[in-house]
Amino acid sequence: MQSDPERRARGAQKIGEILGQTPEQVERSLGDVAPQLATYVLETIYGEIYQSPTLDSRTRQIVTVAALATLGTAAPQLRTHIGGALRCGVTREELVETMMQLVPYVGVAAAINGVAACREVFANTDKK
Repeated sequence: MQSDPERRARGAQKIGEILGQTPEQVERSLGDVAPQLATYVLETIYGEIYQSPTLDSRTRQIVTVAALATLGTAAPQLRTHIGGALRCGVTREELVETMMQLVPYVGVAAAINGVAACREVFANTDKK
């Protein structure tokens, strides 16, 4: 994947705003094994998709949290995006209610796991 400095700069700004992460953190977590994935995350996801004005960052985070909780296989990413949702102004109550909304569509287990992830993020946030 050819890197695009302009998209990278937009992605760096957006990932910092939403998740509080720097490009260097993304590259450290992925770049040693999958540098193309780090580039994709920064430039395509945050430098392109997250740039659309149709959804604001708060709404994007609610959707992302619901999708990750539904997957049931992305606990680290779910915790990261719960934190991002909080950074974007989503309340704890709204996050828990998002998990409740999953029950009739994806099941109680997904909601319970989502609530557990919320609990963990809330506790870590309270320690700061």
